[in-house]
Amino acid sequence: MLNLWDCGGQDSFVESYLTSQRSNVFGAVAVMIFVFDISSKDGGADMDSFAANVRALHEFSPHSRIFVLVHKMDLLPTDQKLQTYQQRTADVKAICADEGFQSHPIISATSIWDQSVYRAWTNVIYHLVPNAATIEAMLQKLAALLNARELILYERATCLVVTHITRGSEGSNPYADRFERISSILKTHKHSMAKHSGLMAAEVTFAELQIKTGGFMFFITRLTENTNLAVVMPSDESSFNGARVNIQLARREFAHLDSVEQVDASS
Repeated sequence: MLNLWDCGGQDSFVESYLTSQRSNVFGAVAVMIFVFDISSKDGGADMDSFAANVRALHEFSPHSRIFVLVHKMDLLPTDQKLQTYQQRTADVKAICADEGFQSHPIISATSIWDQSVYRAWTNVIYHLVPNAATIEAMLQKLAALLNARELILYERATCLVVTHITRGSEGSNPYADRFERISSILKTHKHSMAKHSGLMAAEVTFAELQIKTGGFMFFITRLTENTNLAVVMPSDESSFNGARVNIQLARREFAHLDSVEQVDASS
């Protein structure tokens, strides 16, 4: 069963999680995501809280992974960002090592004003996908069939990247954050549709989004009940139309992946 425990900024909840509910909260944990507010005036207390959570996590779920977001980096002066991030990273790694974690924590500097938050959460999502290798192998075959430069699989509700396949010259694409940029665009598009439809953003879906240029063609469409697939391919109308048809045919092959995820999530 998938449980998300969120107690951000509520000391009373944190205290009960570390005491009376300790075994319930920290037992059978896959990942712990700890967010540091870099603008906090009480950094020492934040580190103490992190250490207490890591200690409890190691006691009940020693093989889990730790993800740390060093958040609100945009509030720091430019000349202080790197040093502050490096110091916080060193402190976090030291605490994890002291508490006996063999694997290093995955630490990300984040801000709501760029794509860094999407990138950080994409790392978390990928770690939680139980059949990532199977999905990637299937996408490789589909990309070859479509002659696609790139396939990007997105979770439909959150618009976060699940995984991607990059082929040929697209591997040298200079825009390393392009997947997260698309996530941001899709999220904004969903909010825009919600505003004009009167629905909640989580309820809004779209059938297909297309972009055609002289250099490439792009479209994003539903692949399974829970995912959308973005396709980047050469600028050729007949190939583009063929790709759309082939993805419709491929949906049946990918449909079982949703079932696998549901079984794994409830086991």
